[in-house]
Amino acid sequence: MKQRLPLILSLAMCVASRVAPESLSLSDSPGSSLSLAPDDFRLEMGKQYAWIVSVPATAIGKQVVLSFRARIDNPGAIGSTNMLRIQMNGATVGLRTPRRQLRLLNKPGKFAWTKPPFLTWFLTQGEWRIPYAPNFKILKTTPHYDAESYHFEMDISDLRKPGENELLMVHTGNKDIARNARSDLALVFRDLRLETRPGPGVLPGQPEKLDRNRPFAVGERRSAAYRVAVAPDGRMLLQTQGNEYEISSRFSCPGAEAIEWRNFAAVVAGEESSGEYRAGVPGKPLVAKSRQWKAVRTFDSSSPGRLLISDTFTNLTDKPIGILVLHAVRPQRGRCERVVFGGREDPNLEELNRPTTPYLFLPREKGGLGLVAYDDVLRLHGYFSYDDREQVASLRDDWFGLEPGRTYTMTWALYATATPNVFDLVNLIRRDWGTNFRIDGGINFLEPDAILADNDENLRRHLELLNINISMSQGGWVDRKLQLAGTPNVGHGPVVTGDIYADYRKRLQQAIEKLRRLRPGIRCLIYLDTWLVSGGGIRERYADSIWMGANGQPRHYVTNTEFGFPIAVCCPALNNSLGKEILAKIPTMVLDEMGADGLYWDEMAYGFDSRADFAHPDGHTFIINADTGQIEKSVGVGDLSSLPFKLELLNAFRKRGATVVANVPPTTMTEQREQFTRFSETSIPHHPGLIHKTQLYTPVSYAGYSVYHTPGVTEKDFLEDIRDKLWNANLYLFSAPMFYHLFTHENLATYQYPITPIELDEGVIIGRERLLTLRSGKFGWPGEKWRGELLLFDAEQRVTERKPTRGDKNGYVALQLQQAQAAVIVRR
Repeated sequence: MKQRLPLILSLAMCVASRVAPESLSLSDSPGSSLSLAPDDFRLEMGKQYAWIVSVPATAIGKQVVLSFRARIDNPGAIGSTNMLRIQMNGATVGLRTPRRQLRLLNKPGKFAWTKPPFLTWFLTQGEWRIPYAPNFKILKTTPHYDAESYHFEMDISDLRKPGENELLMVHTGNKDIARNARSDLALVFRDLRLETRPGPGVLPGQPEKLDRNRPFAVGERRSAAYRVAVAPDGRMLLQTQGNEYEISSRFSCPGAEAIEWRNFAAVVAGEESSGEYRAGVPGKPLVAKSRQWKAVRTFDSSSPGRLLISDTFTNLTDKPIGILVLHAVRPQRGRCERVVFGGREDPNLEELNRPTTPYLFLPREKGGLGLVAYDDVLRLHGYFSYDDREQVASLRDDWFGLEPGRTYTMTWALYATATPNVFDLVNLIRRDWGTNFRIDGGINFLEPDAILADNDENLRRHLELLNINISMSQGGWVDRKLQLAGTPNVGHGPVVTGDIYADYRKRLQQAIEKLRRLRPGIRCLIYLDTWLVSGGGIRERYADSIWMGANGQPRHYVTNTEFGFPIAVCCPALNNSLGKEILAKIPTMVLDEMGADGLYWDEMAYGFDSRADFAHPDGHTFIINADTGQIEKSVGVGDLSSLPFKLELLNAFRKRGATVVANVPPTTMTEQREQFTRFSETSIPHHPGLIHKTQLYTPVSYAGYSVYHTPGVTEKDFLEDIRDKLWNANLYLFSAPMFYHLFTHENLATYQYPITPIELDEGVIIGRERLLTLRSGKFGWPGEKWRGELLLFDAEQRVTERKPTRGDKNGYVALQLQQAQAAVIVRR
């Protein structure tokens, strides 16, 4: 958690003034159309317009299409912005239906761009992307765009109903976007109409899902048996629970005139494949070879439900080479109506880079199949996608390369699950990655002046009430005494060791001493974000450390901020100035000068999402020309370039017995092996799915951003947030001192720690020391003799009953919860 840098939110929802709806009638005759507005109809910023359309019963079963051309009125073609929200009968008209049927009929859902490499026509938060243009002709000759860029055809057949229907368009642009674009942002429409076409169009309804309130049974089998056959070219046919999947891989190499593709037999020509399938996992490696590289594939089927695949690449030349990698999974029977990307299930999502949870899961009627990236490079580079037209899942790396003579092993896996429950896959990965280790808590944040100002009794009561055993300072460092004296400030990086923060460090030390006196054994941690530096002269002082963009300029460098200090994003490394200074100063300051118990490491992982650092190559990341296969530039991923530094800083604290807690779960297998608590921030606008990032490491989430930023937030709001976290199999991390006074009684989070997770599910966390559940069912520790205490909670999370409990002869105990109840069993 940090003081956020000022941002311009390009997708902020405006308070829109509504125009009275216009009433129209739709014909049931295929080929007919209903005009909704005259050409050059304008929807102004902050406005919305509604049409009431009468649909005859005889039109049901025919396809209904919303068609229009649109542009953001602007003197020049300067790009595009998502700022049109469309609703039909209150439902958002997105890129796909809830059953992953494509609505957008006339063009793909994304188009090529430069940075990022593609843009989507629809943003999963709910807005359509509209191009800036002065007319309806200029985009025909504008790079990245064409005539179809104006044009949208959307199948809304599933959303119409007999009788009156409301079609609503909302302009969600805002004044900040208008100021930057130097435009009034008016949306201009032509050919705005509804069309009736031969049916049936997209089908209504929701895909079948498991009821999250279904009874839970601890220790049920999560994996499924599978059979696999492998062809000489590396294609695999995997069968499990009546489902069949074809898996193929291909790798690029530069050709004489254009890029070439190879598999484990020969050059891949279109959809051609060669060789017969042979049952079973091959005992001998498969080999693929080009003029520039060799790849050797081996298999490991020793873990139940998992087929682990390792591809070892060797550069055979004396120059760097780039290798585009694509693994594809094609279901052979039926279409997939559900796809889960790293924990996120959103039918409008077709592609995701999420190295904290690097998987794609296909739930089927029986069981499911997971596609998982393992190694450091593939986890960070890998994009998971699902093509709904072709019904193909894929994992691709568009950035991979090797320095001369170097070798690297990419590892990925296929998982067959027992049920369509994504937590089957999550638990199997956790088993294989060894991430079930002890988590200590509860955890909250501290602000020194608030701690020092609070009276002892109030503070002691709060710490005991919520079982707080770790307290972390907030960041960046903001000394409010300096602010009140007229010196704006925010401390990131080595500046916090300087004279300007000397008094603030003393107050932090005093707050730590007070917390220890009131809560013996509490561990107090000091904030640091290693990606950020602030203060005067940072551009010169850390010239070798600043994260650079493709244009040769810093990716993020702000000279004037609301905090008064310049701020820059950097990439610390063992051999650059920032990395050396942090290692020399920060551990000594935290542990020796301040006497704290360890480090709170904010944003320990940065992720990737195609945000390359052009100043710090990592040896495995290259910009590769998609047409020729040739390398254009050696670049870096921050989490790879900075990895040796991160391990060194972590070791500097841990070798002295210090505690480290970090924000953002691991993005590499190297960091995954380091066992300590890492959490995720959640509920941040325009950043969906953050709560799922914790699934494969320590399942801990910070109090929801949208909760503690709610004006007049109450204890009830936080209690609902605690329940929401548990429904997502997450433990709770409390917020800052300004909210301490809201908590009046113990709650579910009071009894969550310590815990060593061994099984996660919706609304359930099973640990060695305790279990937590919002669901009824069969619980306990199968095969063990155990005793414990059962605590029952009501809808307000008050403890209503405490009593001894024990497992039966098989280690089980039955729990029957009423609506909104919860239970905790603590082993004794």
